[in-house]
Amino acid sequence: MSIKPFFPARLRDLCAPSPRKDEFLLERRFAEVYASARGTPLDFDGLLAEIREWCKDSGIERHGGSYSFSGLAGGREYRGTATRFRDELSILIHTAGEGRRRYIVPGLWSDYSWLVAYQEPLTGEWRSWPGALKEPRLMERDRTNEREAREGYEWVCKRPIISRARLFRGEDLVSEFFARR
Repeated sequence: MSIKPFFPARLRDLCAPSPRKDEFLLERRFAEVYASARGTPLDFDGLLAEIREWCKDSGIERHGGSYSFSGLAGGREYRGTATRFRDELSILIHTAGEGRRRYIVPGLWSDYSWLVAYQEPLTGEWRSWPGALKEPRLMERDRTNEREAREGYEWVCKRPIISRARLFRGEDLVSEFFARR
């Protein structure tokens, strides 16, 4: 199995540097601006589909799934590991003479797009379950798969102190609970 469709130059060139040393993120806006500046056509959704297909062919289908690879690029040997963490793919590559680099592809899969939110009984603030996070950008950490979200939603709705709860898939409201008093 080869990682050639998106490594090394394609992935390296399209990723934005992150605040962490030797870590890069594949972000739509950065990749599109970079490709446009170089006069290279980029189908970002097609690239993500290509990466998902490579993951499927490599056996990376669930959270924690991993695949090791190695090869030769530009006269240098490289070896690496691709690992799925929830809906993101982390690719750690060690290239002879260059050291290690990590490439992160966030939001590659959509099966971890489910979120449970409940209204705090005393303050009325909305919080996510199970982390009780109240800022929307932090709530993203509590996104999970459908099975776990539905189980969590049912559990939250059974709590006598909770008067309102919501179940989301992405930004779409799937179900809403109102307690009868």
